Amino acid sequence: MAAIQSRYPNDGPDAEIDLLAQFQVLWRGKWWIVGLSILATVATTFYTLRFVAPMYPARSTIVLEVQEQQVISDIESVFSGAGTDTSAINTEIEIFRSRQLVGQLVDDLDLVNHPEFGTTDTAGIPGALRALIGAGSGRTPEGADLRNLVIDRVIDRLSITNVRQSFVFNVSIETRDPAESVRIVNRLAELYVENQIQRKLDESTRAIQFLSLRTTELEQNLETLEQTLAQRMEQSDVIDGSVLQARNLQLRDTRDRITETETRLAQIDGLTDALDNAADAPALIDAAEATGDSRFSAIVQRFRSGRLSEAATEIALREVRSELANDRRRIEAQLTSLQRSEQELAAQFNTQSDELIELQQLEREVDTARLLYQTFLTRLQEASVQRGLETADSRILSEAIPRPASSPRVGMVAVLAASLGALSGCMIVLLREWRFSGFRTTDELRDALHTPVLGSLPALSTRDRVGVLKNLREEPNSMFSEAVRNLRTSVLMSNPDQEPQVILLTSSVPAEGKTTLSISLSRYFRALEGKRVLLVEADIRRQTLKQYFSKDHHDSVQLIDVVLGRVALEDVDLMDHELGVEVLMGSGGEFNAADLFESRRFRELIETLRQHYDHIIIDSPPVLAVPDARVLSRYSDLTVFVVHWASTTRTQVRQGLEMLASVGHPADGVVLSQVDQKKMKGYGYGGQYGYDGSSTGYYAHG
Repeated sequence: MAAIQSRYPNDGPDAEIDLLAQFQVLWRGKWWIVGLSILATVATTFYTLRFVAPMYPARSTIVLEVQEQQVISDIESVFSGAGTDTSAINTEIEIFRSRQLVGQLVDDLDLVNHPEFGTTDTAGIPGALRALIGAGSGRTPEGADLRNLVIDRVIDRLSITNVRQSFVFNVSIETRDPAESVRIVNRLAELYVENQIQRKLDESTRAIQFLSLRTTELEQNLETLEQTLAQRMEQSDVIDGSVLQARNLQLRDTRDRITETETRLAQIDGLTDALDNAADAPALIDAAEATGDSRFSAIVQRFRSGRLSEAATEIALREVRSELANDRRRIEAQLTSLQRSEQELAAQFNTQSDELIELQQLEREVDTARLLYQTFLTRLQEASVQRGLETADSRILSEAIPRPASSPRVGMVAVLAASLGALSGCMIVLLREWRFSGFRTTDELRDALHTPVLGSLPALSTRDRVGVLKNLREEPNSMFSEAVRNLRTSVLMSNPDQEPQVILLTSSVPAEGKTTLSISLSRYFRALEGKRVLLVEADIRRQTLKQYFSKDHHDSVQLIDVVLGRVALEDVDLMDHELGVEVLMGSGGEFNAADLFESRRFRELIETLRQHYDHIIIDSPPVLAVPDARVLSRYSDLTVFVVHWASTTRTQVRQGLEMLASVGHPADGVVLSQVDQKKMKGYGYGGQYGYDGSSTGYYAHG
């Protein structure tokens, strides 16, 4: 099967797109394209002129004031105006489209009862919105629902644009009444300017109310703080920080005296300890000398000079110890008194410090409250003055005037409809071409199947099968006759060494012109001088061949009688005088056709026929329907495969050829039958040398 598939390859997915071929496809379908384009243009234009109401535009222009005018230059504005950056401009655009502003417009102009915006007119409303408002179900919105619906419709109609690199806005709308369009946009512009002023007045009112309330509260708070400060100053001993500083100096001096007293007490304790630790008079003298006390210096000198005895020295030193003890008691009393004074001074200092800090805090709070009160009082006065000076941040630059209708633009709609119609036509033509799976030319057969193409035959003008023989007799020089002669030549030249004797004609499916070709080919083989031709109908199931002949021939000898030996060939006359050749009709019976053709008797019959006839043309059943053709291909010298023009699909042709090749007897050539000459010219084929733009001669392999 791999060999068969390679012989009949499918078109690959990576095949390049032939733009010229696509153009030719579109050119062949030009009447589809032109027709759909004209139809779309006419239908759209008629609908536009008949059913689409004209829309009249109106536009007003508003400028955003960049610099705010100050009537009183020394008063700072309490309220901010409109910004001038991109975000502020976009915000103003959204304010134009806000439901609040548009709602005021709807109420002011009573658009709820307007026939174009109210529920009495649903023409032109999209289906989704009509379903939303209940127009399709018969429900009519009322009250707030109706007002909201009208607001939505007005917002959908509005167009707010900012002129580039400027602070100018264009407010536009389209309605069916030019005067109504002007009235709506002009009123919307006025409401926008009035809304700015009203917004500032509302802001100023709220600000003044807030400032008044807050100023009163701050005034009361300031009075309370001032009273508290006065009471605390009356109750406090501290007038200012100098008193507290004097207290601090006195406390510091007391602490210094305590330190000195403690030092003196420590010195006395040291002398006492040194004297108490001396063991004898010399040691006592050394200890006294070491202390450096002046009270010991005379005793030490007298003892060193020998003027005092040890006993006298001890007595003198004992007296000194007594003095030291008295000094110690006196100094301890002084230290206790100083410490008591230090504690009292420290307590007084701390108390006065806290009082001073509290007073200073109260003073700062009073100063802050006074400053805040003065600030709010000033802002309240400024707001009261500025309230009567507020102006809008925008002004109307130009009002709307009536203008001609802007839609429908019939010319543009017609051009668009023509373009869409042409595009639809192109899509239909390309879709039809994409879905087409047959063959139109012998070149397509050869390229797709890689099988020799023996020729092509035009379709006969007659649809009556009996008229085929009449056409062959009366029009021997017709295009069909010439095509059959060319096919005969191709068949005879298929094997230059030996002419084919048994020629088998088959196809993929029924009604491909196979029987007509068999009859025509047998007649023109008979036309060769001295040739004896036999036409055998092997399609014994359908028995189509008898429909081409007169009734007298229906009772002639049957194929089954000859195969079974019921009739001897030499005893019967098979000649059909209408066709001019001998004809062996098929016949039905109890035998299976495939079994009959595979029998020994049929094989012997073919051998016998070869001895009596120069050419034997066998009209066999379709390959895809029954196995008869595959069996008969074993007896043929040449197998001709017939393909119906623009009818038989490529898949059917490939499958039929593969089935013949599967039994080892592939088709020797392909014939394109029943070619429609008029349609071929419409497809861009045909010319002075043939009806399909190609010769009908024999095509060799490769």
